[in-house]
Amino acid sequence: MSEQTTSTASKSGKAKWIVIAAILLFIGFAFKFLLPSGYSNDLSRIGKGQATLVHVRDNQTVQSHDLLAVMDGIRDHYADQVEFMLVDHNTPQGSGFMATHNALRTNLVLLDAQGNLVKVIHAPQSEESLSQEIDAMLSGAK
Repeated sequence: MSEQTTSTASKSGKAKWIVIAAILLFIGFAFKFLLPSGYSNDLSRIGKGQATLVHVRDNQTVQSHDLLAVMDGIRDHYADQVEFMLVDHNTPQGSGFMATHNALRTNLVLLDAQGNLVKVIHAPQSEESLSQEIDAMLSGAK
């Protein structure tokens, strides 16, 4: 009888680990596919000859997710002229960037090709309004 109990316990132990492994695998895939892709967080690239738009991201706010959708909508149009970046407000890098540029969570920061601050944008509502800001920066840089 105890051999059967040990066998059952062993099977339930294996099943438990299989379920845990499956959950961890699912979480890993979810992070890979749900996190924004194609956005650098390498702020050392700012000022290297291309204008930059940095989204100070707060993943806990709807505003931040909405801004990311707006950026996604126009990014391809400006791909040759503007580098689109994300920085998390909750990291030392993000906090330093915010302090340097007087930016808040969920702001967009426009920087010219030399890395000079052009404007801090407070949550544009549409792709059109963000495009107007970028166009104004690009035309002023010429």
